[in-house]
Amino acid sequence: MQRIVKWRVLILVVWLALAGLLTVFQPDVNAILHERGQDPLTEDSPSKVASQMLKKIDGDKGTSNIIVFHNENKLSDTELADIETGISNIRDNMSGLGITELLDPFGTPEAKSSLISENETTLMVSFSIDKGDREVKDIKQELESELSGVDTDFYLSGEDFIQNDYLEATIIGVEKSAALTVAFILIVLIIMFRSALIPFISLLTVGITYLVSMGIAAQIIDKLDFPVTSVTQMLLVLILFGIGTDYNILLFNRFKEELSHGAGVDEAISTTYRTAGKTIFYSTLTVFIAFAALSFSDFGIYQSANVVAIGTVILIAQIYTLTPFFMKTLGPKLFWPSKQDAGHKDSKFWGKLTSISVRFPVLTTVLIILVMIPMLMFSKQTLSFDQLKELGNGYPSTKGFSLVADNFSKGQALPTNVVIESDEPMDNNEALAALDQVTNTLKSLPGVDQVSSVTQPQFEPIEDFYVSSQAETITGGISASKDGVDQIKDGLSQMEEGLSTPDFSQVDELVSGSSEIESGYRQLTDAVGQLGSGLDDGAAGAEGLAAGIGEIRNGLGSIVSSTGELSSGLTEIQSQYEALRSGYIELSEQLPVIQTGMAGINTLVSALGDRHTELQQDETYNQLKAQGAALEGGLAQITGGLNELNENYGKLNSGFDTAAGGLAQVNSGQEQILAGLNELEQGAKQLSSGLSEGADGSSVITSNMDTLNDALAQVNAGQQELSSGLSQLSSGMGSLKDGLGQSGNGLNDISEGLDQTGDFLSQYEQAKTFFIPKEALEAEEFKTSLDTFMSDDRKVTKMMVILKEDPYSMGAMDTIEDINETLAASLKGTVLDGSSYGAAGPSSFTYDTNKAQLESFNSTAILVILGVFIVLLFVIKSLLPSIYIILALIASYYTAMAATNFVTYQILGADGVSSFVPFFSFIIIVAVGVDYSIFFMMRYKEYGDLNPTAALVQSAKNIGGVIISAMIILGGTFATLIPSGLVLLIELATAVMAGLIILCFILLPMLVPALIVLPQKLGKKNKTASGQTSNQTFDA
Repeated sequence: MQRIVKWRVLILVVWLALAGLLTVFQPDVNAILHERGQDPLTEDSPSKVASQMLKKIDGDKGTSNIIVFHNENKLSDTELADIETGISNIRDNMSGLGITELLDPFGTPEAKSSLISENETTLMVSFSIDKGDREVKDIKQELESELSGVDTDFYLSGEDFIQNDYLEATIIGVEKSAALTVAFILIVLIIMFRSALIPFISLLTVGITYLVSMGIAAQIIDKLDFPVTSVTQMLLVLILFGIGTDYNILLFNRFKEELSHGAGVDEAISTTYRTAGKTIFYSTLTVFIAFAALSFSDFGIYQSANVVAIGTVILIAQIYTLTPFFMKTLGPKLFWPSKQDAGHKDSKFWGKLTSISVRFPVLTTVLIILVMIPMLMFSKQTLSFDQLKELGNGYPSTKGFSLVADNFSKGQALPTNVVIESDEPMDNNEALAALDQVTNTLKSLPGVDQVSSVTQPQFEPIEDFYVSSQAETITGGISASKDGVDQIKDGLSQMEEGLSTPDFSQVDELVSGSSEIESGYRQLTDAVGQLGSGLDDGAAGAEGLAAGIGEIRNGLGSIVSSTGELSSGLTEIQSQYEALRSGYIELSEQLPVIQTGMAGINTLVSALGDRHTELQQDETYNQLKAQGAALEGGLAQITGGLNELNENYGKLNSGFDTAAGGLAQVNSGQEQILAGLNELEQGAKQLSSGLSEGADGSSVITSNMDTLNDALAQVNAGQQELSSGLSQLSSGMGSLKDGLGQSGNGLNDISEGLDQTGDFLSQYEQAKTFFIPKEALEAEEFKTSLDTFMSDDRKVTKMMVILKEDPYSMGAMDTIEDINETLAASLKGTVLDGSSYGAAGPSSFTYDTNKAQLESFNSTAILVILGVFIVLLFVIKSLLPSIYIILALIASYYTAMAATNFVTYQILGADGVSSFVPFFSFIIIVAVGVDYSIFFMMRYKEYGDLNPTAALVQSAKNIGGVIISAMIILGGTFATLIPSGLVLLIELATAVMAGLIILCFILLPMLVPALIVLPQKLGKKNKTASGQTSNQTFDA
């Protein structure tokens, strides 16, 4: 120490130069923090692995954010036009802004319903941005510049902007706290020492320590990629100024005390550092070990706090080198204008507490334990990672997010992406069916609002891609085909029953009668000829001739009537065959459709057998498969038969046409004959009345009779042709009837087969199994979905999951856990079994952070406790007191958590304690609490000549004031965090203050002394202080 005092000026210069250089060349830690963000996770954490897999689909498109436009009444057409113009400005400058993707309702009208709220008050624009080397605040200014022409209120939100606002709020809170801390320390030190110099010297020395520590830490953070978070600088400020001031209080009090005892400055300095300096060294060592232990944590945020360990090393170096400069230089003037009397007054309050506890150790211990039990019960906390609620709606990012949550869905602004990576391509039915099943399973989770995937790109299933829908469609087609087949079969049966070989015997009689008529007419013609050659002789027979002609005319009329009926019958038969032909044509047109459907059914049945191998052993399934193949072959045979029937129908129809033509000629001839007979009869009558004119009438009759004979000859020939054609028709009728019977039987088999197939497929109408036809799989529309949700090699796919809860809430954390468990269970046993999977996005990142923090909390806390315990053993050289102190520290932590819970839930109205509060409050309470314990125990050891009870009471009186002052300084330092308004800082301040209060006023002055003297009070003999190491209760 004498050498340090001797070289004190040089040491001062070195410290000032070091502080100046490190400050001038210090990297901007806040800029580094903004650039890196708070990323406490290792590269193998699930959310980070999922993010890397996601890049194989989307590439490195940056982070997703949103712009929210809002009018509480309704967005007017003018406002929408202005917004569209602003968005166009952004779209035109996407490359300059670093925007890789932009989704808005103007450029993508099909997304309008999901980007404009139903009440039309809010419009959302989604974009991905590559920040590059830019800070978020610069990006914000660039976007606001592009939207300068938009008068509507708008907010930039999303992961980047929320995180940036949170960091800014934290930094502002820390800076405000630092200013308040300096003012608070000045006031407390002035009141405590009543000196104008000590407060400023204390702040100066601690300030130099902070500048050097921060300068070194910043270089390590920048050059060695050391972890940095929003709590890094805050903890360094609070701990250094807190414990640095505490140590200065202890140091200056002891220095003042030694001066008051008449010691010289040099001697006072030496004594001070030999006593108080030793205590400070051990105390600093415990703080160093507590924070250095964080280096072994695998959680980045915890690691970022070990800069305090660096600060403690610099602090102890400063205390042992720089502070002596001011002691030596100023000496007693250091305390000006106060008088040089005792260093500090005894603390009667602490002395009284300790006195009571050592007099009634059992009662004190029991009462404190009883008080601590409810504290322990209410100390369990629910952690909160909800930065949105911590910030409140006072920031643009949180305001924008709140509008999205109110008008859309809480999870829509920051969705979760589930990513699955397989060793094989997934653009096939088996893999797609597994992915679709995962999609539906995720949808069923309580905390999930919507899920979009390659099989459900618009958040809804495509019904045509499911076996149930396809089976229903095919079953409907089969039912319709069966109805058509049954209808045709019934028609054929009716035709078969009504179709019989017609009786054409009357036609033969007609031909015979026509021949007789022709013969009679020829005889008549001869008679007329004879009449013409001798009219005078035939006058007497004219009347007989007229009567004969009348009989012939009547007979011919009957023949004409029969011929007409025959013609009508043929026409009816021909129309029936025409209807039959229409049925054949309809059947022949439907049969290919039925054949195609049957082929599809057989393909589907085979695919079902391939997918569900257990069906291979099912007898019904095998019968169905065989019947399907047989039906498909039978349909092909029926098609051939129908084609042959159609060809025969052409020939038959030609015969009908010939017969109909012949009958028409016969009918025409008969009409001519009938007309001639009428004339002949009339002529005969005229002949009877005037044979005098017979020569002329005979000529006419003769001429007409010749014409009639020719017509009768033609009629006879036509009737003979008709008879021949009808004979062929009669023989064809039998073949047609047989063919109709066979067709009916075949159609009956088809109907039964379709019925069985329909019954089997109806079982699958309830099965929601994805099955995309090959044509749809290769269609351009589905390729768009594949490109959107899969990587180019189709081995990686994503699902967009929109949560119901705020993405940072505990509800969202529970949903992420459900998602991870669901993925593991859903992929097992499918073609994707063994695939890599994970969830990416803010919710997943927060979940992994929470999980990593909880896992690291326990292991790191154990390291801290062990390190502190070892130092305690080394310092006080006794096992039981070290254990008592550790128990007291742990009890003060749980009490602090109970108090924090009360403030969090009852005063702040938050959903949970901010995630970082429990661990850092634990570290601070343990590190600082053990300092106060060492203060107490080191002073206790100085009274080794007294019995333990008296030594404890005297030590409490002597050191109590220092400890209370130190507690006030450190508690007040943390209290300066409250005006920041951030829930994190308020809760941390609450926890530290509560822990220090319970430690300094109950556990340290009462519980620890009671436990120390408890063995003696229970009748155990103790060794005297003389001749043994320290006090009897300190024997290890």
